[in-house]
Amino acid sequence: MSFDPIVSGSLSFLVVLILMALNVPIGISMLVVGFTGFALITGFEQALFVLGTAPFEAVSKYTLSVLPLFVLMGNLANRANLSRNLYDAAYAVVGHYKGGLAMSTVGACAGFGMICGSSIATAATMSQMAGPEMKRHGYSDALISGSVASGGTLGIIIPPSVILIIYAYLTEQSIQQLFFAALIPGLIAVVLYMIAIRVYLVIYPDQGGHGEKMTARDRISALTKVFPIFLIFAIIMGGLYLGFFTATESAAVGVILVIVFIFFRGELTIELLRNSIWDTVKTVGALYLIVIGASVFNFLITVTQLPFTVVDFINDLQLTPLGIILVICAIYLVLGTVMDSLAMLFLTIPVFYPVIADAGIDPVWFGIFAVIVVEFGLISPPVGMNLFVIKGVMNKTPLQTIWFGTLPFLITDVIRLALLIAFPALCLYLPSLMYP
Repeated sequence: MSFDPIVSGSLSFLVVLILMALNVPIGISMLVVGFTGFALITGFEQALFVLGTAPFEAVSKYTLSVLPLFVLMGNLANRANLSRNLYDAAYAVVGHYKGGLAMSTVGACAGFGMICGSSIATAATMSQMAGPEMKRHGYSDALISGSVASGGTLGIIIPPSVILIIYAYLTEQSIQQLFFAALIPGLIAVVLYMIAIRVYLVIYPDQGGHGEKMTARDRISALTKVFPIFLIFAIIMGGLYLGFFTATESAAVGVILVIVFIFFRGELTIELLRNSIWDTVKTVGALYLIVIGASVFNFLITVTQLPFTVVDFINDLQLTPLGIILVICAIYLVLGTVMDSLAMLFLTIPVFYPVIADAGIDPVWFGIFAVIVVEFGLISPPVGMNLFVIKGVMNKTPLQTIWFGTLPFLITDVIRLALLIAFPALCLYLPSLMYP
């Protein structure tokens, strides 16, 4: 029996989306559809062979060994309330300016992203901590929710990033190069978000106030408490840059340094370690289930030859690399309104990667591009994951208000994406220094 690649491939994606809409976990959705579709095309015995071998091959890859360690580092930092110290430090620097508390939130999100790597965890942590403080100083619900939700997205672009590790796994790219490629775009995001806050308050001056100005002594004290966090980040990235250790070794070093830091703060307990490890097991288990489901689903996509058909279709259109990027961007923006970031990445990269490779587009640059566009999905209506995290904490705030609050930040994301397309060196310069 012959199968049209476009029909069979598109039908597979459609069934996965339907299952996800029915609240079936994405890993299970891809596993079931992948196995069933592969069995229908190649036969039940071959499908059983894939089901027996693909999971082991998927989770045993060396690239994924870094994932549990970075997740553990983030959970240790979260359990030790290091986010509080980061927020206090940011508050000490800019909190007394108009809009300073919102800027402090963005800065704290960036700092927490350096040791967490998860957007949802960053948004959830900061919404509980910064939200009440901004409310007390007269900030509107729109600006509170917008700054927290948008700041949370920094967790997936600033290294170490879980989603960049997943991209490296899917495309067999260097984690080190991706981490360094993300540094400048991540910094640009922080600056643009702060500019967005200032512009927003120029247009709506009554929607934000300012905090109390701290003494020089209090500022130094607040900054001193977070210095070790930045030192840990510098050691991890510096070690990677100088080639002292691999990505996996850097993650192990990061875990040890965070534990030592917490110990000297007098906050290291058996309960903290146990809860952090248990949180890590649950998170990594869920991620590995997605990886296994994606590996089986990719067998189906490969046998339908959908990626090659898409490449041929793009070639027939005779699009320039810029045209291809804009088409992919449009697809991501549409998908981002109904899907979460991991689902988009696992479903689209196996199809898009051959297209960009054939067009001569740098895969490291495309990784950063894909993550930034995926960020849109985290704060884009109607189902941006960070929006619902904020809604869960600010349950009395209408969802429409939260959506409105994210608009200025979405505009800055568009500007950042345009800069990245216009000037690829923004993300390729630092990796080029590593591998001249």
